[in-house]
Amino acid sequence: MIFYFLLLLPIGFIETQSLCKTPNTVYTCYVSYLERYGYHGDGSGYLPAFQSLDYQMRTHSLPVICSDFDKLTSCLGSSSTYCISYDVFYTFTRNQQEAMYYLQNHAFFEFVCGNGKELFLQNQICIQKSLGRISLTDRMRECGQPQFITNMPEKCPEILEVTNCVHEKMRVECGEVAGTATCGAATNIERRMQFLDAACLTEMDVRCSTNLLSLMFSILFVITYYFI
Repeated sequence: MIFYFLLLLPIGFIETQSLCKTPNTVYTCYVSYLERYGYHGDGSGYLPAFQSLDYQMRTHSLPVICSDFDKLTSCLGSSSTYCISYDVFYTFTRNQQEAMYYLQNHAFFEFVCGNGKELFLQNQICIQKSLGRISLTDRMRECGQPQFITNMPEKCPEILEVTNCVHEKMRVECGEVAGTATCGAATNIERRMQFLDAACLTEMDVRCSTNLLSLMFSILFVITYYFI
């Protein structure tokens, strides 16, 4: 595989579990999902250490991982809206670090296998090598990701600079498309942490895509000017 991106970012969270009405769906779907990677439920009611999933995922290609993740998403259904959260994962791991790993992993592949799939596939080799050297969450930390965050909208400017920085670093290494893809993945991790308001997250989405749109318009202009 593939994407070595996980590093625990210790963070304070708002309470979201109260909004989740079907937490057991997360457990049931994840047990089924983990069976694809060699884990079989032990009846304890807890998910296994994330390391076992991470190790197995590294042996699969992105298309295979996304095929499995799509099945997980389908199983979760509407539960993914409120039930994919730190609080719910903590319920089924009883460990802060493990809960964070599961949440970050889900947020990352939610974007990579969803809205960002085509972007990642366009430059998969370079992105893979780059994230193999420095993981995405390592990059976020290097770019100033605060270690302790609560539900404080005033943190928005600070976090916007983090995702901008992630975008720029990957752009330099692998090009604009890769920068946009990685920025989008970082934004989705921020989104799943659930401490920023909708306006801030929308601004992140816009900033991630603005440079790519500018590049596309520039290419279109050149084609129109010289060939039409």
